[in-house]
Amino acid sequence: MRTETFRITLGFIFTLIFLITVMISVWLALSKIKLESQKNIRDSLYTVIQTTQAALHIWIRYRKDDLISLANKNEVITLTQKLITDYQNDKDIKKSPSLKKIRKIMSDKIKKNTDKGFFIIANDNTSIASMRDSNIGSQNIIHKKRERYLNRVFEGETLFIPTIASDVPLKTATGKLIEQLPTIFIATPIKNYSGEVIAVLTFRLDPSSDFTRITQLGRIGKSGETYAFDKKGILITESRFDNQLKRIGLIKAGEKGILSIKIADPGGNMIEGFIPTLPRSKRSFTLMSKSAISGESSYNIDGYRDYRGVKVSGTWVWDEILGIGLTTEIDTNEAMKPYYETRFTIIVVLIFTVILAFALLALILWLEKGLREKLKKSYHVLEEKVEERTRELHTLNKELETLSFLDGLTGIANRRMFDTTLELEWNHAKRDKKPLSLILIDIDFFKQYNDNYGHVQGDKCLKLIAQIISSTLKRDTDLVSRYGGEEFVVLLPNTDLKQANILAETCRTNIIEENITHVASTVNDVVTISLGVSSVIPINFIDTSTLINEADKLLYQAKEEGRNRVISKIL
Repeated sequence: MRTETFRITLGFIFTLIFLITVMISVWLALSKIKLESQKNIRDSLYTVIQTTQAALHIWIRYRKDDLISLANKNEVITLTQKLITDYQNDKDIKKSPSLKKIRKIMSDKIKKNTDKGFFIIANDNTSIASMRDSNIGSQNIIHKKRERYLNRVFEGETLFIPTIASDVPLKTATGKLIEQLPTIFIATPIKNYSGEVIAVLTFRLDPSSDFTRITQLGRIGKSGETYAFDKKGILITESRFDNQLKRIGLIKAGEKGILSIKIADPGGNMIEGFIPTLPRSKRSFTLMSKSAISGESSYNIDGYRDYRGVKVSGTWVWDEILGIGLTTEIDTNEAMKPYYETRFTIIVVLIFTVILAFALLALILWLEKGLREKLKKSYHVLEEKVEERTRELHTLNKELETLSFLDGLTGIANRRMFDTTLELEWNHAKRDKKPLSLILIDIDFFKQYNDNYGHVQGDKCLKLIAQIISSTLKRDTDLVSRYGGEEFVVLLPNTDLKQANILAETCRTNIIEENITHVASTVNDVVTISLGVSSVIPINFIDTSTLINEADKLLYQAKEEGRNRVISKIL
């Protein structure tokens, strides 16, 4: 009886130990999955913001170049000088033939680029040319709203001027005149033939056109948004959430978020009904806008409240060249949804495991009584079978050891594994008419390394090189093998020469960055490698040796040309 009680107690103890181990393993696995999920989200957001920023720079550079070319035309310079003379002599510029001619020139550009208008601004910040007579003779809106930018243009710069509200009604795409419609400008100096700045030429652009479209392309998921804001934290591109903003009262009916929204934290999720206690003017910037306006480029994946109060993950950058902040955000719940679903599934499985473990323990204890006698009778027979099976496993282990495909020192594939894989991949590439590439690698001056540091250190070096090359490969189909001595070979199925060459260069760079000291090398003071890269689409008239031999020749050429380099060729 005491023995049976002891067995039951022991069974419960082992079950609990098992369950605790499983729980710890689950917790560690979930932590790792969460970190990987956050890293993937960060990388995706970072790619979006970098791509959006680059696209904006390309578009603005194109518009700047186009404007500079126009401002440098002799006709534009001459007409501008005449307008300035008329203005200085108090003549009615609106009736000037020069204004009519310059309007014709600018009209063609405006139609081509679907812009809203243009200005020529005199040195005293007065508009002396525009498509509208009402603008002429008045202080220019850029001087009023973005004076610092206009001053820089008069000093000789060509600038993108962030979004400001128009001082005159402008037509929308439907032809409707709207007051305070958001506009942006590209401005460049007009210089006389002596190189002196005599005026500024600007084009009024529609921010809801290319500027907003470029930022809106940078969206991920259903809730992702990429937008821009100025130094005051004001939204200067259109919001994808205008309908939501109207519903929660951040903007009025008929308004848009652009130039109406301050990127400030309301203190809670207004989409879910939270009502802020502070007026808009006293609300603090969001974590993102505060960081960006201070000049920082960063990210936050754990989550922070956006201007709606929704918890989002995002990356951001302050673009000094454009003078604006850019961010891309996505609701944290959506971004982390795959992780949450995985966590839920694992927890359900864990609960089921706990229930099953205790159920099995009870079943085992119940069955044990009936099986105990049978086990005694079968003991000797089982013992013989175990011994027989042990002998079989011992024989099998010997066979597996003989057929091992791993290199004993480095732990990567050995020459036999490479030869076998090469034949298989060669046939696959030949059948599918896909490229097969091969990188042959040799450690530069490895004999001198062994002589200087000893063979024990040399073995460590070989192991480390093997690890670095292996970690550089990203696909399961790629194979890195020890080819012999200090030589390694990388087999790259379905990889053309250009891709293989990039991978080879990455291997070479990674080895250098590992900073393995090699004072006996005449190439560098750290360990370096030489690489030969060959690539082929297999056909009937060549075999695998052609690919290897060509890589070997290229490796020899790399060593002849000074080592620490990649030489490649397509067959």
